[in-house]
Amino acid sequence: MSSVPSSGTLTVPSGKVIRDVAWRHIGLVVGIVAVIAIGAEYAGNATFSVGATKVTLFPFLWALLACVVVSVGMKSLDRTGTAYIKPQTLASDFVQVGILLFIAKLGFIVGANLPMVIAAGPILLVQEAGNFLGTIVLAMPVALLLGIKREAIGATFSVGREPGVALIAERYGMNSAEGRGVLAEYVTGSVIGAAFMAFFASMVASSGYFTPTALGMAAGIGSGSMTAAAVGAISVQFPAEKDSIAALAAASNLITTVVGTYILVVFSLPVSNWLYARLEPVLGKNRKAIVAEHDAQMREALGDMHSQAQLPLWAVVAVVFLTAGIALVCNQIATKAPVLDALPGMAFLVACIFVGMAIARVARRLGVPALIWVSVVGVLLSVPYSPLAATVNPLVAKIGLLPLVTPVLAYAGLSLAKDLPILRALGWRIVVVSLLANAGAFLAGAVIAQFFGG
Repeated sequence: MSSVPSSGTLTVPSGKVIRDVAWRHIGLVVGIVAVIAIGAEYAGNATFSVGATKVTLFPFLWALLACVVVSVGMKSLDRTGTAYIKPQTLASDFVQVGILLFIAKLGFIVGANLPMVIAAGPILLVQEAGNFLGTIVLAMPVALLLGIKREAIGATFSVGREPGVALIAERYGMNSAEGRGVLAEYVTGSVIGAAFMAFFASMVASSGYFTPTALGMAAGIGSGSMTAAAVGAISVQFPAEKDSIAALAAASNLITTVVGTYILVVFSLPVSNWLYARLEPVLGKNRKAIVAEHDAQMREALGDMHSQAQLPLWAVVAVVFLTAGIALVCNQIATKAPVLDALPGMAFLVACIFVGMAIARVARRLGVPALIWVSVVGVLLSVPYSPLAATVNPLVAKIGLLPLVTPVLAYAGLSLAKDLPILRALGWRIVVVSLLANAGAFLAGAVIAQFFGG
């Protein structure tokens, strides 16, 4: 629910910075995540059938689910009713820090596979339409059948990341029905989007209808955590293609992040309004609007969420190193690469993060988020033309992609209980619609990429 801005400090809409973060707070969160993430890697994968398809539970999903249990337990055992909020808020912020390791690794994969990414460029651009059209086509009719009115526009015109929230705020205001809808999509994706995407991508990948290339392109839907979950799910289904899947997903996610705002303005929002005007009189006829009654409760819950202050820079640096340490141990369990052998590669990933954050701070007027710069630094170091590529790429190759995801989703799970009031306020109908919008983005992207030769 937060982001890494050009200043290098994590912020949310309140713009406040925590001044009283202590090592004990960080130690509690990181300690819980370390134990659970490492245990999850030891547990390994588990595959089971769901109808005609198969779903694989990965270590990062075990970690997420286990941390959800711990999160709910923290809330239940907290007699003060508020003490659990600080560590869980920190856990939510740590997601945005930890995901940078994953982003840096993706940058190296893109650079090492740049010729393949360039060859897929036209298809990558075309399938981007699916990332935006799919949310509307799949989720809008369901929203109207469930009795959701203009909230459906905000909830289905995008996957509801920061650019979508900003656009709706500018056009309609956050007190509007459209504002309620986009906030529902934003919160749902932040809280449970990654877990849902892991399950959904696993089912789609096991269906046999799509190539690994098409699935990889579809995974880059503009959300770091959901992209990570989708890449993990697809890679387990196609282990021989894991590098190309990750490279295409990273390239697709980069395109979505960079040009997504413009597509939302000129395509997604107008199409969403057009479709609503034509479908609502048919599908929504005589159906009572159901979201407005939750408005006050949702506003209060969202206000509580956004009032939480954020991490100072020293804490960001500490969390990067601590999360990298957890990932190194997870990597040894998953890939059998000893920690000391993988340490140089991890050092390069950490260096990419700090260089990317420094560039973002210097070039803050450009408004480019740090995660983009982190990815670009990784690409520049690893492209075949780089004088460092021959040295750096083999070292970074010792770091597996999925072990980087495990602690990140563990942080996400640990933060869940503080957001339960928000999910209750949103109501199950709008949550279902929000998840369908995310599913539609992935599925439509895969269909288009497959059709055009993915």
